[in-house]
Formats: sequence, C-alpha cells, structure tokens
Amino acid sequence: MNLENERSTFQASLIACGAALASVLVMAAQGNGLQPNVPARPLAEFLLPLQTQPQAMLRFFTADSLLVLSYAVIFVGLFLIAARHSLWLARFGLGFGLVGAVLDAVENAHFITYASLASAGEIVAEPALALMAVIGNLKWMGAFAALLAFGLLWPRASKLDWVLKLLMLAFPIIGVLGVAAPELVPVRGLFFLFGFPLFAWRFWREIH
Repeated sequence: MNLENERSTFQASLIACGAALASVLVMAAQGNGLQPNVPARPLAEFLLPLQTQPQAMLRFFTADSLLVLSYAVIFVGLFLIAARHSLWLARFGLGFGLVGAVLDAVENAHFITYASLASAGEIVAEPALALMAVIGNLKWMGAFAALLAFGLLWPRASKLDWVLKLLMLAFPIIGVLGVAAPELVPVRGLFFLFGFPLFAWRFWREIH
C-alpha cells in the first residue's frame, strides 16, 4: 500500500474513533442491563429490559451498530501499523477482529428484532438464550485475539506506543479472566472509553 493510501486509511480510522467514542457514550447514557446475554442471564432477567425499556434498547443498539461499523474500520488502521512488524500475525489479528465484528452485528440483529417486537407489544416468550450467550462470548474472543496480536506487534517508539501496547495486552487478559470472574466484565467497557481517544491520537500522528 502506498503512502497516500495509508494516509487515507488512517484518516478514516481517526474519524471512526470519534464515531466509536460517541457510540459508547450514547450506549452508556441509555443505562445498564440493556444487553443481558454476557454473562448469560436467567430468562426473567433477559426479558426484563424488553418488557420495561424496549425503546431504550433500540436506541442502545442503534449506537452499538454504529460502534460495530466504527471499530471494524479502526481494526484496519491498527493492522497497517502492526503489519510493519509481522504481516502474518497482523492478518491473524485483523481476521479475528472482523469475525468478531460480524458476530457483534449478528448479536445486535437478535436484540433489535426482540426489542422491535417488544416495542410493538409482543414479547418473545422463548428467546434464544444459549445461542445469544454463545454469540456474545465468541464476539469478545474475536476482539481479544485481535488486540492480543496487535499488542504483541505494537511498536515501542514513544510513551503513547507503550501505553497502547500495555492497554491492548491487558484487554484480553482481563477479558478472559472475566469468564471465571463476571464482575470483571464491565471493565471491558473502560478499555473502549480510554482506548478510542488514544487510538485516535496515534492515527493523527500517522497522518501528520
């Protein structure tokens, strides 16, 4: 890829960071408990937001859909930097990241369908609880694998690079520990809150 194409990709990734951060803030503003599938919940807990907040769920997953599109573009920007050190491992990271994005979109499609029906007065009596939990966990595993690969390859040329490297390596470790310790699951969201502005700063430096 020539320098002009790389610059255009980094510009797109920078814009995507802004969209992703805005999406996360909108999702946070809608409240907690609107995506009750990871960790898996009992049926009554899964149905509660559908019964009480279907419109909030639709707003939440509108923002989440924009987040999926945004972080897919961000992964491409991360890939360009990581590929300077190992093309094959960077491809591994990008592949898992994009698979995770597809699974995230599938997960969102289920919730959007359930929330749309609930908003129209029809609650799905038997939602696919196990399937939703599996899709959600696989989505996260895709993100963990992607950022582990990018973190291992990330340069150490500046303090910013060191912070990003440590952040990307910590994310999959904390994420996997969350399987056995569900109280760690909310910490995943903090990564995005801090990560997107830092990624944006890194992409800006590539452009300039």
